[in-house]
Amino acid sequence: MRPRIIRSVVIGAVLGFSIAGVGLGALLLWSHQLHKRIAPVQPAPYPTPVDATPATVSPQLFEERAEEIVRAWPDPGPFDGGGAELLPLPGMDAVSPEDTALTVHVGHGACDTEFGAWLRETEELVIVGGWNVPDSTVACTEQWLSDPYRIGLESALGDRPVIDAVSGAPLSSSR
Repeated sequence: MRPRIIRSVVIGAVLGFSIAGVGLGALLLWSHQLHKRIAPVQPAPYPTPVDATPATVSPQLFEERAEEIVRAWPDPGPFDGGGAELLPLPGMDAVSPEDTALTVHVGHGACDTEFGAWLRETEELVIVGGWNVPDSTVACTEQWLSDPYRIGLESALGDRPVIDAVSGAPLSSSR
């Protein structure tokens, strides 16, 4: 009777370990496949600022608005129009007085071909506004994205406020 019990125990153990091995193998394979599909998110590099904006985007509207802000400061009020040539900026990364560059967040559509920011510096203010180039050749979602865009300053920021050209208000910063 003992050999039969031992044989049953051995067969049960072998089957149990086999089933556990298959289950573990399947779990490892599934985990590997899942890891391949969901790779860790790497922070996107800052887009390289464009030295010259596309020919389809004119700085004229921004320059006129910047002049208006300078004349009416400290109460310029909001701007009513603009479209793709002058967009409000949702914010910027935190800055220090010694910084010689800003990272602003530019809103743009999911299918826009290019986007960037305008800059106007005075001794008292730094005025920024966004622009984008929509792609009219594709049907696109009405998705609005915000991406960082780095802008160099002519001199250190100091105590100058950074003003959004559309709202006429200081940009809020976060990091």
